[in-house]
Amino acid sequence: MNRFLSQASHNEEFHECICENFSDKFYDWKITTLFYIAIHYLKALASKKGIDIGQTHYEIEQNVNPLKHNASMRIKKGAWMQYKSLLNYSKTSRYEGVVSDFETFENIMKNDYEMALINLEKFKKYIEKQGLDINK
Repeated sequence: MNRFLSQASHNEEFHECICENFSDKFYDWKITTLFYIAIHYLKALASKKGIDIGQTHYEIEQNVNPLKHNASMRIKKGAWMQYKSLLNYSKTSRYEGVVSDFETFENIMKNDYEMALINLEKFKKYIEKQGLDINK
């Protein structure tokens, strides 16, 4: 569990560094970092519960999805939607960039980033309610 909390903390520190040094740039990387903060908190929660949720994004999705009856660690629907949104924002920022019109891409990423921040904060509240101390 501690290694996942350490990695989440490391990712949060990196996110803060990007924001401090590049406040109006690199939204794609900021979004990706937010997703990886969430996934490491999710892995820490699974570790605390002694549950293997898998290693790949697909395995993790299958094992935490509240709609899957055979999921090993179903999370609440709201938390699932926040996690899934962060995953989707991350995929969009990494793989669906509008390279030919970078200004439009940056504006879209800025909006997505603002939404991703909201989703991460809500997701972190869920994680804390599950008894995980993430403020170390």
